[in-house]
Amino acid sequence: MPKKTLVAVAAVFALLLGVVVPMTQAPPAEAAVAAQFNPGNIIDDALFYDGGALPAASVQSFLNSKVSVCRSGYTCLKDYRQSTSSKSGEAGRCGPYQGAANESAAQIIFKVGAACGISQKALIVLLEKEQSLVTDDWPVDRQYRSATGYGCPDTADCDAQFYGFQNQVWMAALQFKRYAANPGGWNHIAGRVNAIRFNPNAACGTSQVFIQNTATAGLYNYTPYQPNAAALANLYGTGDSCSAYGNRNFWRIFTDWFGSTTVSSLMRTASSATVYVIGDGIKYALESMTMLSAYEALGGVTIVSDSYLASIPTGQNAGRVIRAPNGSIYFIDASIKLPFATCAEVEDYGGSCDPSGFVQLTGPQIDRFHTGPAITPVLATVEGGRYYIKSGVKREILDDASQVAAGIPLGHNVLTENAIAKLPLGDPIIRDSVYAETRGTPDLSLLANGSRHAVLAGDLDATGAASRVTGSLSSASLARIAASPQPFSGYVSNNGIVRVLASAKEYTLGEGYLRGGAAVVSVSDAFVSGYPDGGALARGSFVKSGPSATVFVVMPDSIRPIASWDALLRLSVDQASPNILIVPQALPSTVVQGAVALSAGNLYRTPENATVYLINGVTSRIAFSKFNFPSAAGFDEFAFTTKERLEGYPLEPTLLTFAVRCDSQVYVTAGGQVRSVTQAQLPLFPFSPVDLDSFTCRLLAQGPPATEFIRTSNGSLFQLVGGEKRPISSLQRFNELSGGRAWMQVDDYFAAAIPTGAPA
Repeated sequence: MPKKTLVAVAAVFALLLGVVVPMTQAPPAEAAVAAQFNPGNIIDDALFYDGGALPAASVQSFLNSKVSVCRSGYTCLKDYRQSTSSKSGEAGRCGPYQGAANESAAQIIFKVGAACGISQKALIVLLEKEQSLVTDDWPVDRQYRSATGYGCPDTADCDAQFYGFQNQVWMAALQFKRYAANPGGWNHIAGRVNAIRFNPNAACGTSQVFIQNTATAGLYNYTPYQPNAAALANLYGTGDSCSAYGNRNFWRIFTDWFGSTTVSSLMRTASSATVYVIGDGIKYALESMTMLSAYEALGGVTIVSDSYLASIPTGQNAGRVIRAPNGSIYFIDASIKLPFATCAEVEDYGGSCDPSGFVQLTGPQIDRFHTGPAITPVLATVEGGRYYIKSGVKREILDDASQVAAGIPLGHNVLTENAIAKLPLGDPIIRDSVYAETRGTPDLSLLANGSRHAVLAGDLDATGAASRVTGSLSSASLARIAASPQPFSGYVSNNGIVRVLASAKEYTLGEGYLRGGAAVVSVSDAFVSGYPDGGALARGSFVKSGPSATVFVVMPDSIRPIASWDALLRLSVDQASPNILIVPQALPSTVVQGAVALSAGNLYRTPENATVYLINGVTSRIAFSKFNFPSAAGFDEFAFTTKERLEGYPLEPTLLTFAVRCDSQVYVTAGGQVRSVTQAQLPLFPFSPVDLDSFTCRLLAQGPPATEFIRTSNGSLFQLVGGEKRPISSLQRFNELSGGRAWMQVDDYFAAAIPTGAPA
């Protein structure tokens, strides 16, 4: 399916109550002020988890700016290089890291940040906070081996398995993503009050901190202490014996080097989970996490006092329709505002031009949303849906052709599925006779004649449905189409002709094949023309349904299961790779099915009857009076079978002797081979040729062309002349007559069937 893209850049989600934070530029860096430190929000998620914050060149420039000259004999971080190892990554945490020779620290910081979605700025700050590596002009090996403090407990030395600069940066970034991926599995959890220590010494106490976001929770899980008042009072120095500095220093260094660690009109109190958007003097409740994300452009959620929030008048619950001070009305989603042109359009999308139908925002708040294109009657979603929005109802559209067929102009905006989640769902808009996917699943359906026919997974190869899917619909939209009680059988009808789909082609069936129970779906001309025409399902074709191992051969008026692979090969043009058509699972049970097919070219009899027959491909059985006749043609395999299986083959009226015909060519049989006979030679051989079908003919061993000279088992030589065989007295006489031509070694009965004449 084609991937949809948002009409503007979407914001990054934080874990606190599903709250979203804006992707705005950080303000210019300036000296940190201790009073601005918030233990519940050390840094916003949007800043911490921005893996594209700095390219490698910018990282390098920043490192260069912190150490102009490194002391002799030492390697500063700006000059540090190492050959890195490749990392496979961890699903949902970090992507892969491609190792390389002689990578700089800046490249390592950039690549780890990009792979793990951790800000390069945050990694730089972490290196400084843990080992002063960014500003140190005479770092020692220990600082590099434990660069980020990963695996370094407060009460013991660092774990040697995590030594090394790249290893340290990678493991720290990975660990922060592990915190984020499993937020409830660690000691400090975002979105709730946590007891956080001031120092490793438990006697120094704790305080209750409401951790507002994932990044802050991660920092506490990494370094589980908050600064006390003494540490904050001396922001650039030391406090007292109960002070801890790790998270204070992270916040201070980030602020000093990169600006504010926070980037809100969204408020709640500590005593209630309800979040409000504060508009132009009115607060509107966000009734769901979905609605909370709709207003992500306004920033993260700020915790305020109960009295302050109560002082703001309350309006209706917030919807997605907002109004600017100048009267312009917009629809919002994913930090985008799309302007309405008329009040009718507003009502189509579930709002109104009455104050009860929109959220009134201030000018600056309106400006926080990216301006998108004008609203349209059709909205596609990044999840794959496309909807026609009219009169407050959404109707899903299958594809462009369905949209055009319904008289709806092409063109649409792309937002999220949540944007229209509250609108009621109407009947889908679909054209006739198409395959549709149930979005988010591998399930396919044929939609034809107002009904929905499930396509079985085992029939995908037969029907070719997967490659002909024109679009997807939600399960809810598909449920509004009447479901057929039977899955799609693979039989379709168009203009009175029934066809079966096989190996992604369409085939017609001969008269009498189809019997009761087949569910035939009437389809459009376009549906049929979308399949290559395989013509009639020819006799001798091999067919099998996808999940089944049983192969059937198509007979003149039925299909028959083939008993063995050898029997199949004896009917196949290409014995190395027989062509087997994949048919729907319904076909074997809905066409006339005969007894198990016998092997072409083999000899069979029943226990009840001594008459032996040669099986002529898929066409007939041929009787003969002596085994010499089939043996001369190379047919010697004999077996018993049942009367039902044997009599399933019509009886040929002509007995087999020493002549057969393939197409129009006559052959005589001798020594297990067939020898072609010219028209002029026909009078020499008094045998009535039996017609063999193409399958049996393919089994014949071709010998040299027939000649008028034959030799019997006792060595006697004869020349065939005028319907007689004339004895040849000696080899010398044969050489005189033959002119270098060879004799044919024939069965004695072959020779006996020709009258003997005068010596040659």
